[in-house]
Amino acid sequence: MRKFRTIIALLSLLIPVMTKAQFAISDTIRTERIVVKSAQFGVSLQNNLDTYLSDYKYTGGGIHFSHESFRDARTGNYRWKYQILFNSRAGFNMQEGNIQLAGIVGCSWSGYHPFKIGKRLQLLAGAQIQLEGGALYNLSNGNNPVAAKLRTAIAASGMAIYRFPVFKSDWIARYQLDIPLAGVMFAPEFGQSYYEMSLGHIGGIVSFAYPLNNPSWRHMLSLDIPLHVKHHSTTLRLSYIADLYQSNINHIRCHMYHHAITFGFVRTIFKIKRENLLKAYSPY
Repeated sequence: MRKFRTIIALLSLLIPVMTKAQFAISDTIRTERIVVKSAQFGVSLQNNLDTYLSDYKYTGGGIHFSHESFRDARTGNYRWKYQILFNSRAGFNMQEGNIQLAGIVGCSWSGYHPFKIGKRLQLLAGAQIQLEGGALYNLSNGNNPVAAKLRTAIAASGMAIYRFPVFKSDWIARYQLDIPLAGVMFAPEFGQSYYEMSLGHIGGIVSFAYPLNNPSWRHMLSLDIPLHVKHHSTTLRLSYIADLYQSNINHIRCHMYHHAITFGFVRTIFKIKRENLLKAYSPY
């Protein structure tokens, strides 16, 4: 009898806690809080020119990795969508036997307001903050073998998302365009060595970048294909990424053209009801 009373007492203490936890869990799986993440790997073609290092174009290939976090959110009386996008690439390029190594890492944060057109098409317009850094390294150079790359910018960003039925599922095609509008970048003058900068001669190495001296843009085209295996669903994502960077600052011309084909998978952070399978793999 004493053991039975002890069990009853423990349950009376646990019931409020369990009830509170139930409300917390149901709160986290609201549609606005579903976070969809994707990781993608692929191969790329590169074409680089930097007159700080050489007047020649280096071409070759490399690898590409990207990670995206995309979610719905409700701010005030309006619905918004937020994206955090991470891109990294490494390349091995050549020009008449000379070798160039390239490595670039970038991250962007975007906020969009959606506009629905019909039942299947959705347009998104918003702003983006970009941060990117890396380096080009010419193995054949003696005095200045490295050109460092560091920039940050505010960009205009837009998406077009279209859902179309294939068999019993909806496939999702998405096109995204990012155009930097204003920012700052590391841009030493022609002939200004990194050794001189290490001695304190750093005047003019930070320049204002805008479309006239830094015309750049990024295209991303992706296709989400749902794969249903028994009671589980996952999504395969195929993408084409074109990152086209150009600058002409302090008498130094530079371009880095990057084309990548990637594939990966999409997953959700929180589970939701099975009758809404579309939301289980995409918030679009």
